Amino acid sequence: MTRLALLSLLAATTFSSAFARPAVSVTPDAQTVIADVNAINAGVVNLNQNLEAYQGGVLSQTPIVGDFLEIEVANRKGYADANLASPFSPSDSTALVNDVIATVGITIPQSIQTLKSKKPLFDAAGEDGVIVSTLKVLLYDHDTFSAAVGAKLTADQGPAAAVVLEIHDAIQSGIDYFSS
Repeated sequence: MTRLALLSLLAATTFSSAFARPAVSVTPDAQTVIADVNAINAGVVNLNQNLEAYQGGVLSQTPIVGDFLEIEVANRKGYADANLASPFSPSDSTALVNDVIATVGITIPQSIQTLKSKKPLFDAAGEDGVIVSTLKVLLYDHDTFSAAVGAKLTADQGPAAAVVLEIHDAIQSGIDYFSS
């Protein structure tokens, strides 16, 4: 089984369990989406720690693949929750934007820098293409989740747009770096 097939199988298995909802559901709100952002942040923190420890080798034999999947699942849950939520109050909008700025607004760009520092190891292991593909998925996830959240914000969106762009640009820079 190729690494990509393994990654796809793991993702499909994870998605099916992640999106299983109890029969009685509660409409997500801003606090739910803040929890989703914090779950993404926890995955990014784990990813960064495992990237720092990475000394080369096949990705499927490291916790890094699991970290990417953890982020993917948390992001898609956040995307679904944001789409199901009603518009956020101005105070909830501000709280959500401040949480994004204080968490993933910091950790995602840091993680991309750590990832870039390991490029020679990923290249040597023949994993650079996997990194590019994974970053493209994460960029799509970021953009779609951000759009879903942005549609629910009712407060000044200037700070939100700035942090969303900063995260987008960081992920895109990783794609560009590993594509060269």
